[in-house]
Amino acid sequence: MERDYLLIVDKDEDLRQQLVSELSDLVSMVIIQAADGVQAYQKTRNQKFKVVLTDFDLPKISGAQLIAALRETNHNAHTPIIFYTDNLEQAKNETRGSKHIEYLSKPQSYELISKKINELSKIDPNKKRFKLDVDFINPFIDSSMKTLNGLCGVTNITAKKPYLLKEENIDIDISGTLAITSPYFRGNIAISFEENVYKTIVGKMLEENVAELDPDNEDGAAEIINIIFGQTKAVLNTRGYSLDRAIPSVIRGKGHKVYKDSKIPILLVPFESDLGDFWIQICVKAI
Repeated sequence: MERDYLLIVDKDEDLRQQLVSELSDLVSMVIIQAADGVQAYQKTRNQKFKVVLTDFDLPKISGAQLIAALRETNHNAHTPIIFYTDNLEQAKNETRGSKHIEYLSKPQSYELISKKINELSKIDPNKKRFKLDVDFINPFIDSSMKTLNGLCGVTNITAKKPYLLKEENIDIDISGTLAITSPYFRGNIAISFEENVYKTIVGKMLEENVAELDPDNEDGAAEIINIIFGQTKAVLNTRGYSLDRAIPSVIRGKGHKVYKDSKIPILLVPFESDLGDFWIQICVKAI
């Protein structure tokens, strides 16, 4: 049976040895060590690694230079890399645009580190390619309909044909939005409502009459998108997407824009229901 390999790179020998010792019991891989970027590169030239766990501040060559070198090798051109570092922002800034990169700030529990390693080890970046297609979109549609019906009592929900949002504004006043991440893409999803429709829907969810919006009932939009994504995540992760997520938030304002990066296309899914219209917005970019 072919064995899988994990490469751990860190100039701090004590930390490196501790990582090897602790992770040996938590990951089912042969662990190889390197003390600097040159050693790491030499070990990757003739050995395929499932995952590379490395500091960003390395002697001899930097973390960014190590990525560039790895991507030129035959064996590790698509190997997932985890930067485990004190300089998280610098690592992100200097590796922006690089594919199959994850980031963890020091220190983290060994359980969390091993969980991330094990998740990435199950991915074959050579085979999986992200596409904004029905395989990805339909779970969001299904979860939205189930959540609005089950949580808020909305009935007669119909999903209309999705389309790419251009320059036009949509008639919305409040959105619950949530950042989503995967080894294959980054982006956001949102559920958006016109104010009167939202007050009716959130009133049903809270089982009270909502005459005016306030911070307490506005949080309902964040709760709704959080539940929608939780259900969607369970489905998509069975298809190999390895989704993670951030804390949901709420955006208010007439005709507001949910996404600031106009270069990333926004897929709009309109819904009709007995309580009025609402929209799911999906804005993701392959990495």
